[in-house]
Amino acid sequence: MYRILFMLFVLFSCTSCAIWPISWEFNDEKRFLGPLISYQNKNNADNLTFRPLLATYDSNDGGVYNYLYPLGHVRKEHSYFIPLYRSKQFDDDSDTSLTLFFWGKSKKQGRYGGVFPFYGKLYDRFAKDEMGFLLWPFYSYTRSDEATKTNIIWPIFTIYGGAESGFKAFPFYGKRTRPGVKESQFFLWPIFFSEHKNLDTDEAVDSFYAFPFYLQTTSRTMASYNIMWPFFSYVEGKDNSGWGFFANLISVTKGEQKQGYSFFPLYSYEKKEKDTRFNILGPLYHESEWYVRDERFFHRRVAVVNRYFEEKDKTFLNVWPLFEYSSEKEDYSFLFPSLLPFRIENFNRIIKPLYTLFEKRKEGGKDMVSILYGLYTKEEIGENWRTRFAFLFEMKSDKGRIGFEILSGLFGWDNEHVKIFFVPIKRGSVKNEPSS
Repeated sequence: MYRILFMLFVLFSCTSCAIWPISWEFNDEKRFLGPLISYQNKNNADNLTFRPLLATYDSNDGGVYNYLYPLGHVRKEHSYFIPLYRSKQFDDDSDTSLTLFFWGKSKKQGRYGGVFPFYGKLYDRFAKDEMGFLLWPFYSYTRSDEATKTNIIWPIFTIYGGAESGFKAFPFYGKRTRPGVKESQFFLWPIFFSEHKNLDTDEAVDSFYAFPFYLQTTSRTMASYNIMWPFFSYVEGKDNSGWGFFANLISVTKGEQKQGYSFFPLYSYEKKEKDTRFNILGPLYHESEWYVRDERFFHRRVAVVNRYFEEKDKTFLNVWPLFEYSSEKEDYSFLFPSLLPFRIENFNRIIKPLYTLFEKRKEGGKDMVSILYGLYTKEEIGENWRTRFAFLFEMKSDKGRIGFEILSGLFGWDNEHVKIFFVPIKRGSVKNEPSS
């Protein structure tokens, strides 16, 4: 008995329409073990998804891998496994970190490396020309824009040098000056603070804080005041003004380019040029419309998880936890249920098929339906169609010619062939030779 079952399994697996759910096809994609594995060759690229390991492979761009999504990713110029490993390659620069070890190369300054927190040096990282540390936080330094910053027992003691001067004994007192550009100082941070910045521009900014009693920031074109923050604030700009209470939970803004008001959590509205957004009952209902050049974008959200988007030639609707619908030009997809309403390419590819029980799609003129991980499928292009129920029965119509198969091709019939034990036998009439 076991030998017979094994032979049938081998025969089924070797046919073009192998036995469901071990293998089956939907939308030109080969699927294996229900929703667990899928493979597709599209635009001369191989695309493999192995969902038990939350993994994918794409052969384009020199090979792109994801594994234990979203933790692991590998491609030629960038790879990582959060939180243990990260590597980036860009032009002649490189940067790699593995747990506490890091190393890399800057095309301007050479190689660097270290072991955190014992010793290390970095070049052209974190928007700094150079960084270094020894037994961090006891000693560290940064260098950028001809200015140096030396930290002793970070963040308590700091000395500024090079193009800047000053020192800091946090939180008691600190002063930092870059002549003609900026200067700042604090006393008993965060209570007293003053700053003068952008001194080399036409829009110098002056700030003074006596937190939380009084906060002031002024420039040539704007002024901002806070009294007993967050109790009251007032802002005045070149073309607008506004006031607010309780960190702007209650606020009014007036101006030519921007206007709005808020009475949180009941209602808020804001309009800036052509862009608008408003909320009703805090996070329960949100709506926004914005433009990038002449392209319009629209977003509506209900109870956080129910969302509707409009973009150029695209729409997306999610009604949690029932369904989601998305369309692009003439193509669309409808999925049930919709447990996690994310719009992320790899999430849609790896995670969503694991809990999607019903899907209906239209792609390139092809209409498709799949129920219960391919237990029932139907694909239709014009007058041609194919429908299948598990491995038991399949029927198709090709240019009006009907055919069917039983048990994934164990037996079958169409206008040209008869299948017996998976072997196609060409149909035809036997012509009688004329008698002499």
